[in-house]
Amino acid sequence: MQNEDFSPSLEQAEAFFSVFERGTERLREHDEELTERYLRNMSVFAQIMPHIFESFQDYQPQKRHIYMEESGELNLYREDIGAPLFSHQPRAQAAKKVAEALKTPNRTLLNLDRTDDHPSRHVYYSNKMLDQIALQADGLTPQEGWPDFVGSTILFGIEFGYQLEMILAQRDIKHLYLYERDLDFFYYSLFAIEWESILETFNRDGRTIHFFLGVGAEEFTETYLRQLEENGYFMAPETMLHVCYGSPENNLAIEYFKKHYARQVMGWGFFDDALIGIAQGLKSLTNTKVAHLPTDHALPKWVTNTPVFILGNGPSLDQGIELVKAVRDQILVISCGSTINTLRKLGVTPDIHVDIERLKLTVDKFKFIDQDYLDKIWGLSVNVMHPGFFDCFKRSGMAMKPGEAITSLMLNQARAHGDDKEYIQLNYCNPIVANLALSYVHLFGFNNLYYLGVDNGFKDTGSHHSVHSGYYKDGKESGFQTFHDAKLVEREGNFGGTVFATGIMDASRVQLEAMTRQLNKRRHFASFNLSDGAKIEGVTPLPLDDLLIMDPKVDHKALIDALERHFFTDAPASVLGQGADTLISIDDFCKVSRSLQQGWDDNITTRQQVCDLLWSHHRQIYFLKGSIHRHIYDLLIGSFTYSAFLIVQFIFKYQDESEVVARARHVFAPWREFLDEMPSMLQQASEYVDQGNNHLINFYNG
Repeated sequence: MQNEDFSPSLEQAEAFFSVFERGTERLREHDEELTERYLRNMSVFAQIMPHIFESFQDYQPQKRHIYMEESGELNLYREDIGAPLFSHQPRAQAAKKVAEALKTPNRTLLNLDRTDDHPSRHVYYSNKMLDQIALQADGLTPQEGWPDFVGSTILFGIEFGYQLEMILAQRDIKHLYLYERDLDFFYYSLFAIEWESILETFNRDGRTIHFFLGVGAEEFTETYLRQLEENGYFMAPETMLHVCYGSPENNLAIEYFKKHYARQVMGWGFFDDALIGIAQGLKSLTNTKVAHLPTDHALPKWVTNTPVFILGNGPSLDQGIELVKAVRDQILVISCGSTINTLRKLGVTPDIHVDIERLKLTVDKFKFIDQDYLDKIWGLSVNVMHPGFFDCFKRSGMAMKPGEAITSLMLNQARAHGDDKEYIQLNYCNPIVANLALSYVHLFGFNNLYYLGVDNGFKDTGSHHSVHSGYYKDGKESGFQTFHDAKLVEREGNFGGTVFATGIMDASRVQLEAMTRQLNKRRHFASFNLSDGAKIEGVTPLPLDDLLIMDPKVDHKALIDALERHFFTDAPASVLGQGADTLISIDDFCKVSRSLQQGWDDNITTRQQVCDLLWSHHRQIYFLKGSIHRHIYDLLIGSFTYSAFLIVQFIFKYQDESEVVARARHVFAPWREFLDEMPSMLQQASEYVDQGNNHLINFYNG
């Protein structure tokens, strides 16, 4: 909380020097009192959070100009900005800022709308919950200000803790996340406030407090996401945000948090999807190979140094396709999803094709392509893919997709039968095909990467894909998909300007950036974005005219042979031929399902009780993650998260707590119905291979 009233003139500097002298004298006079507070605080940290105690027991601050105001409160002269951290009344200044926050708080947001004409039971019950919300909201007054109790709060900056103390004195918080980049500030808080009552408040069942001290913006968000997974993603879109003071470090943390917000509120998955993944994964295993971590020597450098082009179906593909043709003999080409149809029209055959969307829609696009063309391509996907995908290619492979029930079942079954192979789970392979392509680049160890047509957005809603793609016919949209009425966000362009992106495009960019950060740690890795789309942080923008490929011709067959031989093996024998119903442990699932239906009775009258109940249900599911029933966690967690969020959003949206909580029980009812239906769905798990529809066949100009 920078003191904005301080203007460093000569007169003010002289006056402040006098104030500072008196303030340091007060410090000496109150030395015993301050030391005792410090020792009390360190003692409680030693007991409850020993890692923080160890970090600060010998800490020496860099900012030494600490002094005490006449009010008895600590202040700090900051040489970096030439002003005190607080006004001459730090607590009064803090109280004013807190009062403003409580009146008009900042918070995260997510709006879920009804989805019509969708076959899944998850969507059916989500729609029922949304219908109940609309019905139960009648006559309720919207909430204004910060409620007396909130499920989750993030403080950007702790300073000396004055604002934190005041917020906790006036509001109750279940999960508290404290970010402070400046360790000196936290150190001085050990002398300024009483931490014991704060830590004891959160050191009880159902409450959590998380410190992010001295870390940068990226590490804060990445660690926060891990904590959020434990506490429940359903709280992420209903979190209070409070900035205690402005600083470049806090601003960076806030911007990074906002930029990566999609990772908190997208990709939760849902029950039907997990069932489809199980059915399709088991059926596909006999017809493909599975990725594993090799134990033999590394690939030759000529393989890993081969330039790799990931080709997407964005408008930028049209600008660079002639260049791709010119250097085709020198590069490895990976096509993403619907790009394969466009490349066939343009006379380019990729070496590798990747797809990730599990529905039959993904396979239908191959009906427009000659089998001779597909026979020249290596088809790669993940273990939830529709089995028809692997029928289309002479040579194919799958890796395991993290967070999927089929992955947990395969791994548990393999290990239970003594299979010690390290099967690959491809991190950051979601949400769309370019992410999967990059995950395979990471696995294979390629060092030279180029993106073309991976636009992650568009500059004109009428030009969202390549003009040669199936999205267009005779220069007009084919009717397969349009973006004219889509909800779009603005993002920085790769070569400047603004790009418009859908939520899933933006989430894809965020995931590409996350994987790129890992790849950039490799000594020889470099990646370049040739696309006139959204900027991908960590990837070098490179205009097409500046591209120069000097590499020798590639023996594409030898390269693919080497990759397949090195990274792929037969499917685990213990899983082949197994039925889904025998692997799932339906009886154990039923026990969990029945437990999750319990607890909401007439004694539930407050928002806190609702959040505590949902958190206890989340913990029941979450603890399965480390057990042999990990697949039950994977089956339940997505639909639970959506349902719990809808309930939490509803109870915090309106003022009358007792009334809104009473009505929220009707929102919980469809979730109970879904839980009651799930076991019967599991008994038919083998039948959940997606049957698709004719939408792509009828409208895609493949």
